[in-house]
Parts: sequence; structure tokens; C-alpha cells
Amino acid sequence: MIEAIAILAIGAAILLYAECQSNKKTIEELSYKIRHLTGNLNEDDKRENQQLLDDYHFDKIVRDLKSEDEYAQLEPDDVIEERARAKFKSLYGYEYRKSK
Repeated sequence: MIEAIAILAIGAAILLYAECQSNKKTIEELSYKIRHLTGNLNEDDKRENQQLLDDYHFDKIVRDLKSEDEYAQLEPDDVIEERARAKFKSLYGYEYRKSK
């Protein structure tokens, strides 16, 4: 009888822990959405937004380099990326860092 109560208590504790973790994740997601909707961004949000913009601009530069030169399709990707990095730095004043 005591063993059954102990097993039920352990099961209840596990379920409560899982519910708390689920609620914590939901709260973090909602907090993230609220920060973005209200404009109260923290430093991580600002870095994330800047990285998304940098990725977009870098990819656009790569596409432009490939489309402006008909022989660019024959060049290795690392050569084109190196040219894109140089162009990115000349346009924006800082080096492009690839997102993780």
C-alpha cells in the first residue's frame, strides 16, 4: 500500500515538473512576442534582428554577384563568398559574421 502511494506521488511529481516546464516555455514564447510587438527589445533580440538583416543582405550580395557575371556560376562558392564579404564590408563598414 505504501509503495503504491509512493509510486503515485512520484508520478504526480513528474507530471507537475513536465507541466511547469511546458508553462515556462509558453511564457518565454509569449514574452518574446510581446517584446517584439511593443518594441521593448532586449540586447539578444536586437542582436538577433541585426543578424537576420545581415544574413539577408549578404545572401542578396551573393545572388547579385552570381547574376552579374555569367562566369560566376563556374567559380567556387568560397571565392564568391570572399568577394561578397569584401563588398559587405565596403557597404556596411563591418565584417559579416555567419549566423550559427
